[in-house]
Amino acid sequence: MLGDIIIYQQSSTQGGRGSRRVNVVASAAVIYAGEPVMMVAGASAVLPNQATNLLTVSSPFVSYGVTGTGLLGIAETTSTNTASVAGYVDYVPVDSKTTYLLNLIAASSAVGKTQAAYDAVVGRRVLIDLTAGTYTALTADSALNGAIVQPLDVFKFPNKIAVIFRDGVSASL
Repeated sequence: MLGDIIIYQQSSTQGGRGSRRVNVVASAAVIYAGEPVMMVAGASAVLPNQATNLLTVSSPFVSYGVTGTGLLGIAETTSTNTASVAGYVDYVPVDSKTTYLLNLIAASSAVGKTQAAYDAVVGRRVLIDLTAGTYTALTADSALNGAIVQPLDVFKFPNKIAVIFRDGVSASL
């Protein structure tokens, strides 16, 4: 959904990542600004994400010829593809130096309302969930999950969660 994942902080030593443009396959589904831009290894164009829970490092992206799916970045524009015509999308490449902000899956959860509950999940390796067209963050920890919860002031950002993406999920070119 438009604006589900936004940049919260970027490394000042890194400078701005800038955006890149990539081809999108013909599809009735479009990629909206603020959504993940996914690439399949060996493909020359990206596709709208269809996974319910995404980004693990168990099957890392390897370019050209090896099966795997990786995260190129977060869309900055809405893709121009249609059901019958390929298009393009502009995206910001991901790396572990950029922190993103997104909604918690359970807005009523104490994690999004009290600082102590939020601080208890900082450092967890989590998945990004796609349900009913909206991207949110889960809070269950698993060694292979591709996003890591970062500190955040819940009083300034209630029901939000800050994450970085592990380098092992990146397919950035």
